[in-house]
Amino acid sequence: MIVTAPSPKQLGRPPRVAILGAGISGLSAAYELSLGAQRQGRRLELMVLEASTRIGGKVTTESREGIIVEGGPDSFIGAKPEALELIDELGLSQEVIGTNPCRRPIQVLSGGRLESLPEFGLAPSSPWPWLASPLLSWRGKLRMCLEPLVPGEQGHQDESIASFFRRRLGAEALDKIFAPMFGGIYAGDCEKLSLQSTFPQLREMERKGGLLRSMQSAKRAPRPRSGFMTLRGGLTRLIEALARALPGGVVRAGAKVESVARRGGSWELGVNGELFKVDAVISALPAPAVSALLSDVDFELSCALREIPFVSTATVSLALERAQFKRPLQGFGFLIPRAEGRRIIGATFSSSKFPGRAPENTALIRCFVGGAGQEELAEAPDEEILRSVSAELKDILRMDSFKPALSRVFRWPKANPQYLVGHALKLKRIASCLQGHPGLWLTGCSFEGVSLPDCIRSGRRAGVQAFQWVCGRRHAGS
Repeated sequence: MIVTAPSPKQLGRPPRVAILGAGISGLSAAYELSLGAQRQGRRLELMVLEASTRIGGKVTTESREGIIVEGGPDSFIGAKPEALELIDELGLSQEVIGTNPCRRPIQVLSGGRLESLPEFGLAPSSPWPWLASPLLSWRGKLRMCLEPLVPGEQGHQDESIASFFRRRLGAEALDKIFAPMFGGIYAGDCEKLSLQSTFPQLREMERKGGLLRSMQSAKRAPRPRSGFMTLRGGLTRLIEALARALPGGVVRAGAKVESVARRGGSWELGVNGELFKVDAVISALPAPAVSALLSDVDFELSCALREIPFVSTATVSLALERAQFKRPLQGFGFLIPRAEGRRIIGATFSSSKFPGRAPENTALIRCFVGGAGQEELAEAPDEEILRSVSAELKDILRMDSFKPALSRVFRWPKANPQYLVGHALKLKRIASCLQGHPGLWLTGCSFEGVSLPDCIRSGRRAGVQAFQWVCGRRHAGS
């Protein structure tokens, strides 16, 4: 069946915009388009096409017997305002909660023992807390203290996260602390991840006199609202609120986009065996999926998108009675350096991090597996993932018995983009290609940030640009 439509000029119909993917980026784009139409009193036809039977992408929450389990992200950074602004617009501000008070929230597994991280941030603000820490040898501590004497790199050449921290703070600090910390955020290999595309503020700190000096200045300055935040009941509430804010029928689950083609001044989408013509397309799909759809539209653009690699991860949430622990859980979780030889790359004590995640007598722990160079376990059957994670967690926490009251595995196959060295050049190449395709926008975690605020910013920006384009195009009579 072919569904065709005359041009907006011929029928006087409103512009049609299709958004591919109903994750947080796609829904944010649709929300911004709908908001623009309301503000200017314009008619606009929207379609949010989601291949799976549920919306939200990696944002998914389950609640069982008073236990709140997050399958993907469990929080967002308050220092990036986009999430809080959207939450406020959707009337959810009263539902925002921060982390429980904790002086040293993060631990690091070192020699089989969990040791508290003296500071948690982009970089240390002072060498003194580290001098008493057992995490580093005296040689490693001395090397860290010498950081202010390390000259800054000249020019604007990109380098890996590992190269940067090795230069500034030494190999030991990199391997034991900063590689698991920064690599964990992107589920990547710090030897390959681009500093420019992941944490460009670190290079700026280097140019201002070094990490220690910059962090000391930042510590004295007034601090904005920051820290990790979430919503009571879980982050799926944000997805539900976004969906409610859109006109009925806009979001279509189970709508798989099979093809994208340019037909004259319109875009033609193949969806579940049918063809639809629209005036503009916003893709919030992962770069490899977009690459496949655009292979016949623009081979160079398709190749550039294919060069952004993705890796597989999984989260494993386990609820255990607190009586099973020999000692109370410390902090909000732990990181594991690769040298420890574990399959778990880190864990969050969800019931300690946020209030109301589990009943008082229950500890909820969320473990992470997979990532660059370690994808095998994340792609294994659920039973193997649970068996491996349970055995390692029992050993790390030194438990005699290990009997979870609840266990839940969330698998994310090839869902984590890797911003490798040179990523910014790939984005310039993609942007150059897009100039030849008016009415097409790409958004989502593949390009300029993987956090919830990053995705919201990316989606809303695409929504603004698409709204301005379709309205301006119609006004011009095209």
